[in-house]
Amino acid sequence: MSDFDFNNAQSSSGFDLIPNGTVAKMVMTIRPGAAGDGGWLKQSKSSDALMLDVEFTVTEGPFRNRKIWQNMVVSGGKVDESGNSIAGNITRSTLRAILENARGIAANDEGEEAKKKRMVSGYGDFSGLEFVGKIGIEKGQPGYDDKNKLLGAMPAGTAPSAGSPVTPKVSAGAMGGAAKGGSVPSWAQ
Repeated sequence: MSDFDFNNAQSSSGFDLIPNGTVAKMVMTIRPGAAGDGGWLKQSKSSDALMLDVEFTVTEGPFRNRKIWQNMVVSGGKVDESGNSIAGNITRSTLRAILENARGIAANDEGEEAKKKRMVSGYGDFSGLEFVGKIGIEKGQPGYDDKNKLLGAMPAGTAPSAGSPVTPKVSAGAMGGAAKGGSVPSWAQ
């Protein structure tokens, strides 16, 4: 085996976090975990929770190709007074918002067409969806750095949906750090 000398290679400086409140187009990819219907879910190592192992990739703007990894619990874990998974309810609301943004559905639209657009055949239907989301920062656990997370999808009608020709842009203030009110482009305010 040959020796490789990396003494002259540049040091890796890591990545700064995407500023809190940044709004950007992104694609959702589910990384199959071999559990649940169709193998789309991942089993928690510490509880009975089943979750989606999700990767969000920013598709436009100054943070293009940056990735955010997040587990989204769909069942198990802590339950409410009705016996429903608390985290699962949060995930279902987030998935609904992603569908509504990606498919251009207003949250209050209860028409038959909107209802059909909110239906999927399985979790795999979310893999590959492009939508406009808001990015936040999650405080790191002891021994771990802070990381970006998806705060949610922008409501359809308040910002261009993923299929819109308008390109979301991050304000100049977002490049220099998080602004006091977040980095929300003018089209999303």
